[in-house]
Amino acid sequence: NSSTLQQYLTVFLYFFTGVYPNKQKQVFQSPTQLLGKPNIQINLTLTHNISSYDTILWYHRSAGDTSMKLVAYIYYKTPKVEPGFEGRFSVSGDGEKTGYLHILNPKHPEDSGEYFGAASKHNKRKMDKSES
Repeated sequence: NSSTLQQYLTVFLYFFTGVYPNKQKQVFQSPTQLLGKPNIQINLTLTHNISSYDTILWYHRSAGDTSMKLVAYIYYKTPKVEPGFEGRFSVSGDGEKTGYLHILNPKHPEDSGEYFGAASKHNKRKMDKSES
């Protein structure tokens, strides 16, 4: 039934980080796939064990779009949701180990798509530029 299928949002989850020869440095994102219902909050988790990394970033690519958009990030314990995504997303956790992206009230077709989590080392100069 096509009307039933339209009542679900498809969320594909991916993560990316640098390539490491050392297998001790790892990044995990969960769940790996999710089919969510509209108006029910979805929570995504990214964990890493890279001691020098202090930031977790969340990106989204809508179905049929080729560009990824930065939705939110958490630097240490300071959350930041990018303009245009406030009210639809929140972020929490600790950029040094575990971060969460909360899709608050998924109902927009553009909320469907692929979500990418990334672990990173904060570049203060670069981040300050994007915030101004």
